[in-house]
Amino acid sequence: MVRGEKLTDAIKYERVDVLKKDLFAYIDKYSPKINANLPVFFGHIISSLDNAFPDLDDTTYDEFIDAIAYRLMAASKMAEDINFIERICSNAVRSKRKKSGKAVLKILAGLKLMNSGKYQDAINYFSDYWKYDARIGFYIAFCYYELAKEESKKHTPGQEYRPGRLELLAREQLLELARIQPHIFHLRQLDIPENSLMERAFWEMITNSLNWFPSERWFIKVGIAKAKRDKNKEKRVELLKFATERFYNDLSFLREQYNLKLEAYDGIGAASVVKQMMQHHPQSLEPVYYGIKLSLLSSGTSSYVSFRSKALQKGMPLYLLQLLDLGFFLMRGKEDEATIHLRDMKKRYHSLHFYLIPLEYLAQDIFSGDEKRAKQAKQVFFDSLDHYAERTINVQE
Repeated sequence: MVRGEKLTDAIKYERVDVLKKDLFAYIDKYSPKINANLPVFFGHIISSLDNAFPDLDDTTYDEFIDAIAYRLMAASKMAEDINFIERICSNAVRSKRKKSGKAVLKILAGLKLMNSGKYQDAINYFSDYWKYDARIGFYIAFCYYELAKEESKKHTPGQEYRPGRLELLAREQLLELARIQPHIFHLRQLDIPENSLMERAFWEMITNSLNWFPSERWFIKVGIAKAKRDKNKEKRVELLKFATERFYNDLSFLREQYNLKLEAYDGIGAASVVKQMMQHHPQSLEPVYYGIKLSLLSSGTSSYVSFRSKALQKGMPLYLLQLLDLGFFLMRGKEDEATIHLRDMKKRYHSLHFYLIPLEYLAQDIFSGDEKRAKQAKQVFFDSLDHYAERTINVQE
């Protein structure tokens, strides 16, 4: 690329990624040579970035440096030496644009040490950074637990087992996580692919937390969030089974169960969850809306009318009900009814024009006669209506 040439963001970040992969390959091949002169290598990194991407934003620039630093730790046999890790961190900090960015490097160093089995050193590096991202808290608990396993080998057979100091520290760390409930997936630098120990550490601590603190809902919610993000259906089903058995009337878990049934195209199962929701939360609009949503997806006219009546009784806003009626006409291919209904809504709800006009264009696509176009428009329409309805009735994530 010619210096000064402007790139679109998509092309720029794609080329940044290509450069990163090239450097990873170089690090893996020439690690001993790089280790001998880290300042020269980081100088080369800075030169490569500045020449190829002179207008790169500071965040992407510094994240690039973090990734290079972690790759050096991962590739080098010397990275079990704390002094060597400190050298990598200090060179990386000097290479960053924001000189305050040492926290992420400390966390990455902790991950390397955890992978190397140096659990106490890893805990020291992780420090209290778990408040930035819950995953770090689980890694700290895991390190304590692994140290506790070593301690338990000294346990005399025949004596009653009692958790030792290190296992108690693991439990204490988990309790602190549940008390503060920090964000998870907050630090993108922790999204390191193909790291089996990080996966094992997280899930082992989730399993332990359910055994040690079975009444604490937060651990289940965090586990489900990770399972969904990773598309790990097995873990998601496992956690939901535990949650719905122990907390059978918890609306958030019932909502997850409903969504899982929908994803599996299990209409009967979803209807059963709706019934359970209504039994335990008779005053809530949420299960009634889910009944409407299910009837829209399943072409159930009588069930739609029934749930619509319940929604009206429970105070669902009339404009939302009429939007759902529009959905009923569109999803069933009733063009004349949809056209008249949409026109009447535009006359009645001027404040909704910002939303009704895009829906009108989608309706035109749905009734265009082009099967592929109509299918795509229906999906966009339904997803949009579902999102709008959930926001209106304050469905909580």
